[in-house]
Amino acid sequence: MIEPWKGPATELLIAGSVLLLALAGQWILATLVPGTNYYGVDGKMAQATTLAAFKFAGYFDVTSLSPIQGAGSQMLPKNVWINPAFWPFAWFDKGLAADMSALIAFACFAGAVYVMMRCFDIPPLPSAVAMASCIVLFAPIVMVLRLPMNFLITPGDAVAYAPYMLALGLLARLQPGSWRTFGLTAAGISVLVLYSICCDPLWTMIAGMSFMVSFAVVTLSGLDVRTTVLRGAALACCLALIVASGAASHLYTLSQYTARVQFAEVLDRVRGPELVSTMSFSWSTKYFYLACVLGWLLGLVMLRGRARWLVASALATCIAWLAYSIVYILLLNATWVLPIPRYLEHGAFALYLAAAVAGYWSVRIQAASALARIVAPLVRHRHAMLPTKSWRLRVAAVALVLLGAVIAAKVGSYGLARAQAMAKAIEDPWANEPEFIEFLAANSGVAIGRPFRGAVNLSSVDPVTLNSLAALWARDVPSLNEYSQLVTPEALYFVHALLERDVRYELNHFNMFWSEGVYAPAYWKALAMLGVRYSLTLSPLPSEVDPGLPLITKPHRPNGERQSGTWHIYELPHPNVGDYSPTDVVVAATGAEIMANLRRPGFDPTRQVVLAEPVAASLVPARTMQLSLIRGGLHVAGTSDGTSLVVLPQQFSRCLRARRANVRFVRANLFMTGMIFSGDIDSDIVFDYGIFSSACRRADLAEMKRLDLKIDLRMPHLDGDRLFPDWKGAAARLRAAVGAIK
Repeated sequence: MIEPWKGPATELLIAGSVLLLALAGQWILATLVPGTNYYGVDGKMAQATTLAAFKFAGYFDVTSLSPIQGAGSQMLPKNVWINPAFWPFAWFDKGLAADMSALIAFACFAGAVYVMMRCFDIPPLPSAVAMASCIVLFAPIVMVLRLPMNFLITPGDAVAYAPYMLALGLLARLQPGSWRTFGLTAAGISVLVLYSICCDPLWTMIAGMSFMVSFAVVTLSGLDVRTTVLRGAALACCLALIVASGAASHLYTLSQYTARVQFAEVLDRVRGPELVSTMSFSWSTKYFYLACVLGWLLGLVMLRGRARWLVASALATCIAWLAYSIVYILLLNATWVLPIPRYLEHGAFALYLAAAVAGYWSVRIQAASALARIVAPLVRHRHAMLPTKSWRLRVAAVALVLLGAVIAAKVGSYGLARAQAMAKAIEDPWANEPEFIEFLAANSGVAIGRPFRGAVNLSSVDPVTLNSLAALWARDVPSLNEYSQLVTPEALYFVHALLERDVRYELNHFNMFWSEGVYAPAYWKALAMLGVRYSLTLSPLPSEVDPGLPLITKPHRPNGERQSGTWHIYELPHPNVGDYSPTDVVVAATGAEIMANLRRPGFDPTRQVVLAEPVAASLVPARTMQLSLIRGGLHVAGTSDGTSLVVLPQQFSRCLRARRANVRFVRANLFMTGMIFSGDIDSDIVFDYGIFSSACRRADLAEMKRLDLKIDLRMPHLDGDRLFPDWKGAAARLRAAVGAIK
């Protein structure tokens, strides 16, 4: 095969120039259409989590307690220390940091695409084209094209996807040969996968599922037994490392110890085409798939060797995704705890794009020859000999690049205009409420070494108030409200059982508020026990539920400059800041029994506590208790004249460990941490749950089973026979999905 350019220096020049141009284009677009990176409430939550991780998480910790959400819930496992896309948040303002984060993530992701294609023997130029084309997955272009938008919300997650493309390329290069080559390749694949797990254990599972079929196809590629066995052995080494290191156990426990899995029937998503593919709401995705299919067919016919297997892996991945989507749509009456098909579609998007570019490049010789016949007469002297084939290819390639640049400029100009108009229409800036935010930051904000002063709680949550809540998180104001994939099953059960509230449709949420105006007598006591100092609402409390708390008002400006409402801030008189030291122990074994005691009108959490087992010694109140934050955990200090129990505003877990030996933890009031100690205490408390240490989380799962937590609710679409799909309903949904695509 004759290539227009050869040599590592030339390839580096081509790839580097294209990447720099793509990065420049991304930066210009992000500057001209501001506010589109880390877009929406989810994006703001990701930014607040990143900022909190830099300030409060232990260095290089993947898992840590969250100081800003929930009653000591686990923070989303975004490893800000090893993911370079998050580093700008450590030094720059949120707006600039968000755009820089997207730029770094795009560079890592696009670079991985290029290396993957080169490993499959795709020439530098089409590899560079595919690399630059990945810009369509990042804001603001993704908003115009309405392609899969995961990187619009959290572009930093792209770094967790990139290692799988590099690992796929390494696997494709592996051939029978020296054991040293095999060892290095197997080690490289293992390190890449382990790096992705350490970057983000949640999203790495989605990325891994997205590339699972492509790894299988590449392993079997060539239909050579020795090669297949060798590649299978490399993957087996990777799997063995993940299992032996404890990372596999961590991935399992991380996903299982969540309300969305343990109460799947309560929180199951309503099935719809919008959860299957962006084709259901995008004007461009169906054309993308049509273009990809044509490119894949061309590649299967005209490519040879590894390049053909790249195309085959993309096609097989797409077929597997279609089968996965059909099963998702048809299983109406079964809960679904796996990733929704749209997430897998996004994960494989770069693979689809790369394979399509390779397929279209396979016809380059014919196209180049035809174009050269047109261009050559313009550059050669009359009566000169016809240029050589190599020269014609050079001219054709330059002409194609120039033509592509003109087309890209035109498309970019059109896309920029569309993006600016769209961004203005759906503009979603941070809440502009300085009086409200500054008041709460001054009176309830957390910092390393500062005593905990109490959290805030929104009495109702919607997209508007979530925007204000995200702004509070970004200023280190803790809230009892939690918006996370890691809401614990005990937390959801606590709300349901205490307030007798319907918690269906509250996927990824933990909110303490009453439902439909029904007031629970235990509500205010529970808020105080959970550490809430301020209760926030946009409307004054009805007289029948107002306990006479002190009231402060602040302007409410969710997005614009003008005031659009008023925040009503009610201050609770005695929030639990780590100084609740009850002495009256009530013993209850199950979740239902525990919550029955907490609902009793006379229950006082400052004097009484519900435990699963009795305490051997008589309890006395602790004195001078103080709770503060350290990196990666908490610090408690105080004294006792005997044996004391202190209920911390911290969710209980078997993963909590005190540095001092005279401290032990028990489950208190269902999901709070009871700390038992004697004498003086001055100890750090750390969260010993990590990638390589997950045994404590297995103990949490076992204990949750013993508590026998049950929520007698079921999503309406799960009614009927649980074993067999509703074929009539499934057919209707399939027709709806096809109609949406059309």
